[in-house]
Parts: sequence; C-alpha cells; structure tokens
Amino acid sequence: MEKPTEILRKLSGRKIAIVTHNKADADAISSAFALSKFFQGSQICTSEEMTEGARLLSERLGIGTRELDGLDKKDFDGIIVVDTSAYTLVPSARGWKILCIVDHHRSEGKDMKGEYEIIDENSPSAAEIVAGALPDMDRDVAFALAVGVIADGARFKSARAETFATLHKLMKISGAGYQDLLTYAEPEPRQEAKIAVLSGMRKVQYEYAAGYIIATTEVSSNESDAASIITEAADVAFVAKWKEREKETRISARARKSVKVPLNAVMAEVGKSAGGAGGGHPKAAGGALKLHTEEALRRCVETFIKTAGSEAK
Repeated sequence: MEKPTEILRKLSGRKIAIVTHNKADADAISSAFALSKFFQGSQICTSEEMTEGARLLSERLGIGTRELDGLDKKDFDGIIVVDTSAYTLVPSARGWKILCIVDHHRSEGKDMKGEYEIIDENSPSAAEIVAGALPDMDRDVAFALAVGVIADGARFKSARAETFATLHKLMKISGAGYQDLLTYAEPEPRQEAKIAVLSGMRKVQYEYAAGYIIATTEVSSNESDAASIITEAADVAFVAKWKEREKETRISARARKSVKVPLNAVMAEVGKSAGGAGGGHPKAAGGALKLHTEEALRRCVETFIKTAGSEAK
C-alpha cells in the first residue's frame, strides 16, 4: 500500500481543483487549504455557504474559493475530493475525474472512486490525515490544520493518541496558542445564529427509549451547534434543517460520550433508506436526506432505537 506522502508526490505537477463538501466546515477548508499549498496553482472549490469557523479561518489566511460549477473541466487534470466521498454532499463533482479522495468517514454512503484514495476511518478529522501526509508545511498551513483537528474532534470525544501528537506538532510549527486556535475551531456565533439555536431549543421534543433520552428539533441554521448544546442535557440529539433549494433535510446528530450506539452507523443507514447519504463519527454524525424535516427526524429516532436494540444483543 502506497504511503499518503507518496501519493501526493505522484500527483504533483498536475492542474488540480481541490473540492470539499457543501457548506464546508473548518476541517474541510483547512485540509483543502493545506493541500492547495502543496499543489501549486490548484484551486479550492466549495459552495459559498460555509460554517462560521471556516469563514473566519478563510478570512484570516486569505483562502480564496470558487464554485466547482464555475470551472471548465478542460482546464484541469482532475479533482481531489476532501472530507467526503459521497456525491450527495458535493453533487457538482459528478462528471469530473477524481484523482484522489482524502476522507475519514465510514464507507457507508461512499459512491465516489478515486485514482488514489487516502482514507482513514479511525481518524477524527481530515486535517489529521493531511497533516500526516504532507512532507512539510509552513506556519499558516500548520495553523489551519490545527484548527481543523480541534474543530472536527467533537471536543476530542473521538480523539486517539495520534490526534494529540499531531496537534502538538502543529501548534509548535504554527506558534499558536490553544485559545487562539479555539477562536476559529469553536467561534463565537453571530447573534442571528444564537437566535436560531434558541428558537430550536423551544421546539425540542424528547423521548426515553432503549435506555437513552433522545431529543429532536428543527432549526433555520446552526444545526450542529444546536445538537451539541442539546446533548449537554439529553443523551442523543438529532437536529434538522430544511434546504429548500436542494429539497432535502440536513441532520446533525450528536451523542454524549456514554452513548454506545455509533451515530455514524445510524446516519449511514438512514441516508441509504432516505435516498440521501449519511455518516460521520460515533459521537458526531450527519446526513442529507430526501425527506422533509418531520419524517427525517422520525427516521433518525427509529433507526437509533433499532440500532441500540441490536447493539444490546
């Protein structure tokens, strides 16, 4: 098996677009930025809508992005897809030659095939994979990847020993303190985001099943923030946001560390049954479902309870 660094070197010299999933988060944008520095002349592509952390990081480091649909395939040798391997999360990648996939999510829902693939399902973040693959990096790249490692680790619930070693290395190279990194990894939400989360809290419904308190709600934005806050009280949270343009529901799922049911498996199964895609990590997962919010949340809860029953046997 070829080492990740060897794969990157084999691809060097090609004209590449580096593509993240829609609504890029800090992990996705930091990984894309780091790879763009290695592949000189490459173009980072993602949707205009980003999470707050990704937006702030892009502003700090001057990360420029474009929509993949705005590029001419003839001008590129292909794309590198970062932080996903499902067309549902980056539909504009259809028809492009995929040179490489860099991802850390479970294989359920994976329908992309790359010429090369750097996939580590045990890694809490794509940033950790990229940090290990790059032969060297400058301060800005180290700063970005450190933010990605912190942001996508669900407050280190999914961390492994390598995660802390990688973060230590990145902090030394970047010269950044943890509080500075946290400003981008867990940014202070805007006022409208706080209002959206609080509105979602007012609509929370919950039930006790399979030994867990399962909470659900719907928000207009910041579904991942709402899910994280709700699991300070509940065991599990499924938070829905309707996407009118895509005609689909985005789900953010979070679980307390005591929950034994892997949310990535739950969301992968829901995504498969709902004509969409799902996955993530055992304690922090998500999906894009071709159902409206009420039905999407019902499917999530039912699948979680069924999976919990199977785990208990």
